[in-house]
Amino acid sequence: MVFVNYDDGSSYSVLMDFGTSGRILLYNSAVAEVNLRSVDAVVLSHRHYDHSGGLARLSRTLKDKPILAHPDILKPCYSVRNGSARFNVGLSPEIRESMSNFELVLLRDHIEVSPGVWFLGEIERYYDNNYAVKGFKTLHEGSLIEDRMLDDTGLAVKIGDRALVIAGCSHSGISNIARKARKLTGVAEVIVLGGLHLAQAELQDIERVVGELEAEGVVEVHVGHCTGLKGEAALLRKFGDKMRKIHSGYRLKLTY
Repeated sequence: MVFVNYDDGSSYSVLMDFGTSGRILLYNSAVAEVNLRSVDAVVLSHRHYDHSGGLARLSRTLKDKPILAHPDILKPCYSVRNGSARFNVGLSPEIRESMSNFELVLLRDHIEVSPGVWFLGEIERYYDNNYAVKGFKTLHEGSLIEDRMLDDTGLAVKIGDRALVIAGCSHSGISNIARKARKLTGVAEVIVLGGLHLAQAELQDIERVVGELEAEGVVEVHVGHCTGLKGEAALLRKFGDKMRKIHSGYRLKLTY
């Protein structure tokens, strides 16, 4: 869960992702003193259960508020690794039903939801993101096929001549997400916050991604979740004291 409050004279709040359960969502919100009723819009970065699980409970609090996501969030999703399959790692039936309580906005296109705040929509795969989608499958005409995770997206917030990029798991490839955010906002410098899905990546992929981030103007990273120890170590070597590890209750304040 990431709560974003953007204030350029008129305050606008976005909540992105909702954890594994409503209980955890409500507890963490209370501890962080986040008033969920103040949220103007919600965003689902992708359909995996550990990002969507709190949505059913949230729908009771934010009834009729807009929820932005990619149309592919409704596709089935399976994890196939080490010779065994794990089913239902996407939206549960309860979550699907609860989405009718929101104003459902399913977009492949990006959209500026408030001045300076962009929902990124479908991310162009300019850089190789195979390391971030390995093992995920979906159904097509009765067959299991590779899931390209086209629903994986994020947010960009323009802050002066910088942009804050907020990612969930970065299955699209964090380099691709940063690239789209930089081009949309027209900035020179990018700050990344979120999970980068480098935990199972090979070392050569991790080093390549770190170099791509630098090429895309990334100057600061705040990472956790699925980034993994090897990924965090590589980012620390590159960004030094501009690399931070995020955790529950983590706060980041950026100003012009």
